[in-house]
Amino acid sequence: MFVTYSCIENGSNAQTCEIATFYGIRYNRNGFAVLSTEHKNHDYLMPMTHGGYLELQEKITKIIRNGSGGISITGAPVFRVRRGAILPMDDTFSAHYSAVSM
Repeated sequence: MFVTYSCIENGSNAQTCEIATFYGIRYNRNGFAVLSTEHKNHDYLMPMTHGGYLELQEKITKIIRNGSGGISITGAPVFRVRRGAILPMDDTFSAHYSAVSM
């Protein structure tokens, strides 16, 4: 399954659109959903509340169950950082992300 999203690289304001293989999503203790892809050197962070993560997780689960070939992450850009890095909270915001079937 593929995932597409608008992406900002840490330290840059330039946005790009990326398409990657979707491996999964998890929520970490720093207030970010972490999108897992085949890109081994980067993490893809989405700042959000735990409640927002649960809503996004439910939408992604429905898309997978419906047999869609892809997921589109919408609502705000995803932050690309080196694997294991975190974003300072003053540089981020809590956004409302959504997922739609492609």
